[in-house]
Amino acid sequence: MKPWHIRPLEERDHPAAVELLALLNPEIPTPVVAERFERILDEHPHYQAFGGFAGDEMVALAGAWVATKVWCGRYLEIDNIVVSPDHRSGGYGSRMIQHLEALAKEELCEIIVLDSYTSNHASHRLYHRLGFEIFGFHFVKSVPQTP
Repeated sequence: MKPWHIRPLEERDHPAAVELLALLNPEIPTPVVAERFERILDEHPHYQAFGGFAGDEMVALAGAWVATKVWCGRYLEIDNIVVSPDHRSGGYGSRMIQHLEALAKEELCEIIVLDSYTSNHASHRLYHRLGFEIFGFHFVKSVPQTP
């Protein structure tokens, strides 16, 4: 196994990040994924993106931000966590979450939250193993745009 490290993304890492995000969202064209990722980084300065690297290769990605809600207080939300298919089941996802858990402690967060697609059963097993619980439902409603 190549040496593993996690670090904040730099601009030069963005193409590799987009490749991983496209794997997580195969129904979205890659140029749209790239535009949305750049928009997140441009419009939300509190958003942090981290890459997990095996040697020089980015094999895992996760975004996170810290916010506050009335019901839970200060929290860290994990966004878009993905591991390259060639590196899944190698502990990379667990290490990424552990890194973000340490960040949550540094930021004095009371909880960590994340969303997972209902069909992503492998991620559910990982999250349960790492101590996450299913707490509620994430409801979604489309907002039609007028031309």
